[in-house]
Amino acid sequence: MNNRPPLVEPLSAPSLSAGWSNWFTQTFLCLPWKKAFNVTATLDFGAIAAQSQAGLTATVTGAVAGDCVEVTPLADVTGIVFAGVVTAANTVTVYAKNFSAGSVNPASQAYRIIVKQD
Repeated sequence: MNNRPPLVEPLSAPSLSAGWSNWFTQTFLCLPWKKAFNVTATLDFGAIAAQSQAGLTATVTGAVAGDCVEVTPLADVTGIVFAGVVTAANTVTVYAKNFSAGSVNPASQAYRIIVKQD
């Protein structure tokens, strides 16, 4: 089958053309993960000094060491980059890394955590 996106065909909801449907199916079949776990956790990091980081844990049932983790905050925090690592079975540590020149105190907010497994 042709795996190139059918750019000449309209991409419109609620239904996709056969070409677009095939392209999305083939693309998703090529993804490296077979299973994903998705949770939302409210985290409050407190003040994070310049050029340092803070970590908090969240429970993600099914997560194991070595899994890929994506972390997305509800709202952007200037100067902070968020990353996640499975640090124990069913436990993800979310790190808030402050790359700015001053202390930053992210507001308590919800974070979407997605753990992907092979």
